[in-house]
Amino acid sequence: MPIAQSPFAFPPARDTNRVAVAALPVDTSWKESASSRFASSSLYGSLSASYTASQNWGSQSLKNYAFVGNVLYRHNLFEGNRNHMHQVMADLGYLKFIDSVWVKNMDRVQANLLWSSTSKRFNQSYMVSFGTQFLPNTFADYDFELNKPVERSVGGFLNPFILEAGYGAVFTFWNTSNVNFAFATIRLNSSPKELTPLPFAESNTLEGRHAYYFLTYGFSVAAAINKSFGQHVQWINNTRLFGNGINRDHVNMDFSNMVVVKLWKYLQLRMDTRLAYNPMLNYNLQFRQEVLVGFFYERNK
Repeated sequence: MPIAQSPFAFPPARDTNRVAVAALPVDTSWKESASSRFASSSLYGSLSASYTASQNWGSQSLKNYAFVGNVLYRHNLFEGNRNHMHQVMADLGYLKFIDSVWVKNMDRVQANLLWSSTSKRFNQSYMVSFGTQFLPNTFADYDFELNKPVERSVGGFLNPFILEAGYGAVFTFWNTSNVNFAFATIRLNSSPKELTPLPFAESNTLEGRHAYYFLTYGFSVAAAINKSFGQHVQWINNTRLFGNGINRDHVNMDFSNMVVVKLWKYLQLRMDTRLAYNPMLNYNLQFRQEVLVGFFYERNK
């Protein structure tokens, strides 16, 4: 069963140590107009590239290029008993194997909108989350007319996609970090027909021309953490979990964790960990670990 065809699924990376060759701008601004009101916004972006060559004891060699781009924008507003915490994330990456094809190894755009309506530490919350991918996926097929294997495109923007809306409670800490518990969550998602397993295809809510659509009801948990430890270490975590049952077919998970170490002025070390579980694609937990060392630009005001 194919994997990594979802905006929340990432195939295991073959090269886990990479060197960034492009700048990473980080722009953070704070505004405070009154003792009961403050707002913050931040923009985090990166563009990196790497080349890997290896050979094992069996004299099998592997060479590939990799290009990855990331963007994370956050906006938080706390004003009396009306607060909001919004963020938008986007990732796009490709691997090029020598004498082979380009393989998409990262592709997602996700927007998370969270509103809370009281000023207590535990606030009632309303959330909307949307996620999709930018570009089509490819999968291997056999063309009997040409009598050879071919690469076919499937899906694309809004196929697949995930849309969630929920009501619950949010716990806010470290000023702008939070964990949201949406006990009542409605989830609408789509899956390309070519990649949907038969048991899931038969349980679809609506069948379209190129995709199956599913409408489910359950609970969700979402964490959005952005914490600086001193002037040299920053922790960024975005995790989402949705479930409407206690078996492996009714749980979806996306875990994204990044630790940034500021080594010296514009030189930084970034450790990025991704975990994803989507039963429509595969029952295995998907894992990706990336280490980036490079020159970065940061501006604070």
